[in-house]
Amino acid sequence: SLKPIRKQIKKLEFLQVRQKKQHLIRYLNGIVRYHRDLENYKILNDAMERINLTNDEKILNLSRANHTLYEFLLPNEKVEDEKPIINHVVIKADVRGSTSITHQMNKRGLNPASYFSLNFFNPISDTLNDYGAVKVFIEGDAIILSIFEREKTPEGWYSVARACGLAINMLLVIKRYNQKSKKNQLPILEIGIGVNFQNESPTFLFDGSQRIMISSAINLADRQSSCSKSIRKVLKNKKSVFDLYVYQSATDEEVRQSSDDILLRYNVNGIELNTPGFKKLSEEINLTAFELEAPASQPKQIKMYTGKFPLTTGRFQRLIIREGIIPQVDPETFRILKNTDRKYYEICTHPK
Repeated sequence: SLKPIRKQIKKLEFLQVRQKKQHLIRYLNGIVRYHRDLENYKILNDAMERINLTNDEKILNLSRANHTLYEFLLPNEKVEDEKPIINHVVIKADVRGSTSITHQMNKRGLNPASYFSLNFFNPISDTLNDYGAVKVFIEGDAIILSIFEREKTPEGWYSVARACGLAINMLLVIKRYNQKSKKNQLPILEIGIGVNFQNESPTFLFDGSQRIMISSAINLADRQSSCSKSIRKVLKNKKSVFDLYVYQSATDEEVRQSSDDILLRYNVNGIELNTPGFKKLSEEINLTAFELEAPASQPKQIKMYTGKFPLTTGRFQRLIIREGIIPQVDPETFRILKNTDRKYYEICTHPK
């Protein structure tokens, strides 16, 4: 029935102007509150849709590993959690000519798996705690390691320095076991190492209970640890105290347009540190710059850096870094065309 409404309309007609204004203000206040509450409801609803309440153990583990889990626990339920990861370094070590070594070992009736384990994987695993490194995974003839930096733990913010130190130790282990292999007439190992720093946390997923790390640093470290066969043929007789050389066969424009690493490398028992990693290293420790003359390796003076860093055990280790200029070469003859403005960094290990 519309009678109550019509009755109210008649009452309003006899109201004074002041009373009508009061009714109008009351009505406007109500409309404004309604729109405010409606917008707040939309915001709240959108926020609630972003929240997923779960008791699935797999989702809980995955969210906890990637720091997207918010737990509201009773005091007796709380445990000491690891601090969130703020950045990380990946160390990739790649064995050269593993197929040939495996063939030689099989031909002599020896077990190549035992050879790689005893001369490569096991000795390296024994040194990881000193540098705060963890094993990401092993793929055939390569090992991938990582060092994490976590929030509110400045005593551990030496990830790049320790990654470089670990890489040096890995090469020393290989050289030491190679001397034994020569005495026993076994194949010797050659490796290339890439150290890649990323100023962000990696992502994790789970295969059952096994945690798998996903990071662009893994692919980039793989490129750094590689060695171009064509470049190796050209430099096989080069006598040098350095073990890493980086070349650009593409044009500057092609390099700028590509998001991928399209450089050519000679890396035989060498260690390459990426440019963001060198910048982070200079923030971690006090690096002293100096110039070195090495006519057999390079006619011009070479820019070098050195500094010490602490291991987790409290001991200190020295690093020596060479700053190299990436030259552009002819892709067919490998003749140097010009020096580019790009740089690369080698962690030096030669005794001299």
